[in-house]
Amino acid sequence: MSACHETSHGHAPSQPSGAEPERYRFFSIKLHRLISYREDGAVYVRDVCSDWVRTRAPADTDAIKAERFERAALAITNLPAWARSITDLPTMTEIERWSTDSVVEATDGEEVEPDGHSSDGAPSWLLALGMI
Repeated sequence: MSACHETSHGHAPSQPSGAEPERYRFFSIKLHRLISYREDGAVYVRDVCSDWVRTRAPADTDAIKAERFERAALAITNLPAWARSITDLPTMTEIERWSTDSVVEATDGEEVEPDGHSSDGAPSWLLALGMI
């Protein structure tokens, strides 16, 4: 049995508990994590083994909030389409199954080889999460 928290991959995206409405959500290729910017300027991060963790407190001023949103918007424009479209992460059960299969799911849902990419260029989840 996995020690990691199961997510709702393929269902409604998970949300940080008690957080303000979401402004931006995207997958960070560098961090291999899901990032959520909230309307109050708070920033949350989640990986496949954890719930949402707040990494930035709500912004103290409108200027700080605007700067955070500007950085997020810039980061998003530099991401490939597959990373911008991710709204949730797979479960550890799925990842454990894929780690022993010869066919896995790409981030866009297409079946690919574990170290492969879909016809649209989306990597396998194992690649996207930095597991291979």
